[in-house]
Amino acid sequence: MAQQGAPYTPPDPTMIEVQPQALDFWARTLETNPERIRVAVQKVGPSLEKVKLELGIGGAG
Repeated sequence: MAQQGAPYTPPDPTMIEVQPQALDFWARTLETNPERIRVAVQKVGPSLEKVKLELGIGGAG
């Protein structure tokens, strides 16, 4: 496996970017498939909370 630079850190942790490295980060964080995240972002926008609601992940609390 190729060595990468520094691990991805979102510039704004409340927004999801759709770059491959960002999608991989959010897929690990949200424990779901990167493609599901990409589709959700296309549907509801990049807000983390809106994407989580669209995916049925998490909740109030």
